[in-house]
Amino acid sequence: MQTIVISIVQVLFIIVLAIGLVRVVQKFISGAPDALGSLGWLLGGVILWFGFNYFKEDLASAMGGGQGGVTP
Repeated sequence: MQTIVISIVQVLFIIVLAIGLVRVVQKFISGAPDALGSLGWLLGGVILWFGFNYFKEDLASAMGGGQGGVTP
């Protein structure tokens, strides 16, 4: 169950980041005044995605997966 949830979250992150990348590029091409702000949000999303992937084992164990306890 945990692997399904983690996979779904990863796919959603990738979709949202792809949409965000397209919007940021459009704003830079059109010269929108908030292009740098959008780039900041996109970078924040990328950092969040890498953080999620880095800690996904801890998240899976917190959701009830993993062995738990102390292993010798």
